[in-house]
This record gives sequence, structure tokens and C-alpha cells, in this order.
Amino acid sequence: MKENKLHLETSLYLLQHAKNPIHWQPWSDEVFGDAKFEGKLVIVSIGYSACHWCHVMEKESFENEDVARFMNANFINIKVDREERPDVDQLYMSALHLMGVQGGWPLNCILLPDGRPIYGGTYFTQHKWLKVLKSLIETYKNEPKRVEEFAQEMQDNLEDKHYERVEHQGGIKEERLNDWVMSLKASFDPVYGGYEYVPKFPLPNHLDFILSHGYNENDTVLQDHIRKTLFCMANGGIYDHIEGGFARYSTDASWKVPHFEKMLYDNAQLIAVYSNAARNTSDASEQRFYCSVVYETFGYLLGNLRTPSGSYLCAQDADSGGSEGAYYCWTELELKELLKTDYSWFKELYNIRPETCWENDLFILQKTASIDVFARKQNWTEDEAYTNINHVKSILSTRRKKRVSPSVDSKSLTSWNALLIDGFCQAYLAFNHNQMLNEANSIADWIRGKMTGKEGLMARNFVNNKANINGFLDDYALTIQAFIKLYQINGVLSHLEYAKDLCETVISKFYSEKQKLFYFTQTDSRLIARKIDIDDDVVPSSNSVMAHNLNTLGVYYRKEDWLDKCKLMLAKVEGFVNKYPSSYVNWMALYERLLRGSKEISVLIHTPPDHAELSKLIQKSHVISYHKELPMSHGQKENGIYLCQNKSCLPKMSSINELIEVLDS
Repeated sequence: MKENKLHLETSLYLLQHAKNPIHWQPWSDEVFGDAKFEGKLVIVSIGYSACHWCHVMEKESFENEDVARFMNANFINIKVDREERPDVDQLYMSALHLMGVQGGWPLNCILLPDGRPIYGGTYFTQHKWLKVLKSLIETYKNEPKRVEEFAQEMQDNLEDKHYERVEHQGGIKEERLNDWVMSLKASFDPVYGGYEYVPKFPLPNHLDFILSHGYNENDTVLQDHIRKTLFCMANGGIYDHIEGGFARYSTDASWKVPHFEKMLYDNAQLIAVYSNAARNTSDASEQRFYCSVVYETFGYLLGNLRTPSGSYLCAQDADSGGSEGAYYCWTELELKELLKTDYSWFKELYNIRPETCWENDLFILQKTASIDVFARKQNWTEDEAYTNINHVKSILSTRRKKRVSPSVDSKSLTSWNALLIDGFCQAYLAFNHNQMLNEANSIADWIRGKMTGKEGLMARNFVNNKANINGFLDDYALTIQAFIKLYQINGVLSHLEYAKDLCETVISKFYSEKQKLFYFTQTDSRLIARKIDIDDDVVPSSNSVMAHNLNTLGVYYRKEDWLDKCKLMLAKVEGFVNKYPSSYVNWMALYERLLRGSKEISVLIHTPPDHAELSKLIQKSHVISYHKELPMSHGQKENGIYLCQNKSCLPKMSSINELIEVLDS
């Protein structure tokens, strides 16, 4: 390999490394063929364009001529964009965990020429990196048997074949769900919300479950916790107070100091969480606060990540102008000059004090008081407070736009855009925001028109107006979920039929009859192992999402085998939930859903529900049909409104209001 070939790629992350003196290659079968021919170890270095520590290691090591000479002489060097190839990332992250190393990015793994891992880590200083590489070369040369035995052990452990041996845990029980919820409560941070560990990630699917379960069960501990968490997050430095949108995580307990990259998957899901929180509160000030967060975040996404095709780009970098966070922070002198007389109240609201300075005389904006409380302190009405704050934000936004803006990744991903469909749908239900619903439909059109092939197979990645890379399980699962939600809102039957068709494709291409779960990759995967994704992280696991999908579509289409698959999937995972509840929160939501049962609602009337009616009708446990041709509604011979549960139906109702009264009773 005599040259760096990344300049031929479309990934922004790979292009960022195209001028490195290292002879980086993109992932391909041909590269591994060359490694076998030359008998060289392979370095696979995995990251993403908005990753701060990826940039640091590039600057320290991958741009260094001495490091490059050593790597080029002794290794085949591969760069991977984890967002394009989550299958590769997932495989070698699993290897890292098997080696006892905590995961993260950049992810650097050293492989045998056939792809089996023998060593791995995340960020390395230049000195440590060269020391590790030299040691591995010596070990590979002098102890080949030991290396081969370790590689084979890794290969055997990477194969996800153990689920077939998992025993069923028994029936679904209220006590088990309560135990899991108690386990979550034990880790709550009572001061700043979230969990009692740092760094702090928003974990939207956790927030969604806590919110839903807290209000369904009238659990005041959960209700108070979700309120505190959402308040502290949106008032913290993890939130961009000038332009909207959340950073990926906070490095401290109070949500103040983030790594400043903004990811589409976080913001898509947090739009949904804050919207659902607004639907579940009767407090007008609280609802207005949630609404402002959602509207500002929508404005950020629309202004910075939307493409002409209707899709949204996947991320904005943390770094600009050579440093992390420079775009987002302010000096006290700068704020005084810009805000003039408004600075006196602004510094109080946003805690501009000597002891709150972050670094290099820079301040990260963070509120600690709610706007309604601060308004009373200033003798303002709440309307005046929002007007004054928005005026100041406008001034700061104008100034900030003169700075060097962090780069935006150039690709759109199917799975993350599907999350955004769901987020926009939830925002429409909460705030009757028609533009967000229109955006959800635009993304749906993009997925069907650009990301779905003639045989119904999905692509993952879209860049330069072209789809590429075969879709993975998360692309299918999250798209199915999104199109089910769209059908429930707009009643367009083709959306539900598309979800059903995709579900059939997933069963055909991804399902393991032995493991009773879905592989992350299709049957034609050429990786050394096919992984099964069950852990709910910042994004819920693709298997947990598919289990929810099978349950919903199984009800719609009266597919008992899909309902059975859903239950078998939960049975395979239940033991893991018992051990580590916080890693399986979307599975917990499924457990609760099966415990409570689904309410089947057939709305077979000429006038569709209006927004206010939809906002009350659409709930997690409700399966809503608008068409007699759906098997769920086949039994209803006359037009009208029907409510069924556990194979028992109430008499026909004549209005949505009557139905809502019954549901509320």
C-alpha cells in the first residue's frame, strides 16, 4: 500500500484523514487480501467526524511523519467511519470489551490479516501508540502460536451463539418490573437529574421510559426526577442557549461542560422526550419551557442540518478554529460590549461569575433558575422574560455567526432520520406544529424514494445525492417504528403497508431461528462474526425496537407468529435485564407493554380526528386503525369507533370524545 486512498471516499471523517502521511485504506475485502499476501498485521482505526479525541489523536500521531513511516512499513492501515459502518464498529467494540478495555472513540484495533483482533484500545498518546505497535510486531514475529490461540479465542467469543442456550424466565410479572424500576431509582442523581455517574449522557430512551412509566403509574419519584433532569439538561451547558440543540454528553455532573459535538440521533430523540413531557404536564410555565426547547432545537436542525433532498445530516463537529467549544463560549468582556445594559440581568440568569469561568477566560452559558422564577425576581411577566431573553439571544447569535463555525458532516443516515420522523411526530402531537409534521413526511418521502431499492432493500448512507452501503438492522427497525407512528397520525395506509413490507424483509434477511433474535447484519455479511445487538444505549437497541415493531404490526395484521417472535425475543433478553436493568430500558418498556396489554382502537369514520383528538388518542399502548381492510378491523362490520382489548370489544361508539372519555375512565 503506497498511498493514502481516502481522497476517493465520500465520508467526511475519511476525507479528514485523506492528507495524513499514513497510507490509510477504506474497509474492503481487497485490503484484507493484500494483508494476507504481505503477511502484515492490520490496524483498523474507527471514529466519526465530530469526535474530538479522534481529532486529537490524528494531530498527535496520524499527522506525524515518524509514526506514519512505522505504520506504513509494518501494517496495513484501515480507516472506518463508524456511522457508515456500525457493523464494523460494533464487532471491534465487542472485541475491546472482551479484552477488558472500556470502549470509546477513536477505537483502534490491531487485527490478524484475516480480521481477527489481537489487541485494542481507544485514544493513545503518540509515545504509547508507537510502544504498543512495536511490542505487537515483536510478539507476532516471535510468538505466532500464542497470537493465533488468542485470536481464535476472540473469534469464538465474538460469535453471538449463546442466546440459544438462554432459559425462559417464566411469565410476565408486575413484581419483576417494579424491581427493575427500583434499580433505576437507586442510581438517580437527586441534585442534577440523570444518573449518579460522569460523564453524563442524556440517554433519551431512559428518559422516555421514566416519563411514561412515571405518569402511567402516578409515581411521583419518577415524575420529579424526569422534571429535574429535563430542567437541568436544557438549562445546562450541554444545551446551546443561543441556537438550540444538545451536545452529545456532559463531562461533569451538572450538565455544564459538554463535549460540544451535536448529533442528530440525540436531538431527534430529545425533541420527542421534551414534547412528550409537555403533553404530560398541566403546568403552563413548564409546558412553555419544554416548547421553547423543542422549537429552538427544531430551528437548529432546520437551519444547519437539513438537505435539499428532505433528509437531515448526521452531526456537527465539536471543534472549530483549532479548539473545542470555541464557537459556543464567551468572555465576560465580549458579553458586556454586546449586551450593554442587558448584561446586568443576563449575567445573573446565566451565572457569569469569576468562579464559574470554564477555561481561558471563557464562560459556558448555564442557567440555574427557571424562567418563571427569574421573571418574578426581575418584576417581569413571563412573556416579558421570554421577549427579553430572545432579544439577547438574537444579538449573540448575530455575533457568533461571524466566528468559524464547526464543520457539519456531509452524510444522511437512514436510521437517524427515522428517529427524527418520530421526534417531529411527537412534537406535532404536543404543539400542533404543522411544519414539523410536514418535515416528518418529507423525510419519509426521502426514505421511500431515495433509500429503498426496487426489491425493498434499504440503503444506510446518503451523500452527494447518492445512496450507498446496504442497510443494517437499525435502519430497518427505526424506519418501521417511524412509519407506524406516521400512519397513526395521518392515516395514510401506504405508510403502514411499507412498515409491514420492511418487517417481512427483516425477518427474511436478519432473523436467527436458533437465537430467536435478529443479527445486526444481513445474511451476506463478510465480517468474521455476525453480532446481535440487544443493549439499549443512547439509541435503543435494534432488537428491542424490532420486538416493539413485531408486537404492533402483529396486532394490526393479526400475525400470531410475529407476536410470538416478540415474546420469544423478550424471553431471551429477560435474564440480562434482571442483572443490568439500566442497559435494557427499551426492553423494560416492552415488558410493561405486554404486561398491560394493547388497546386496539378502530376509528372507521369519514371525518379524521383533529389534532386535539389525536394528541389524546395516540399513546404507547394504543394501536389505532383507520381502515377496515386491516385485519385488526376486519370484524367491525359498520362504520364507527371501536375499542377492544384482550379479544373483547366494547359496543360501537359514535364520537372520538366518547372514546376518549372511556379511555380516561
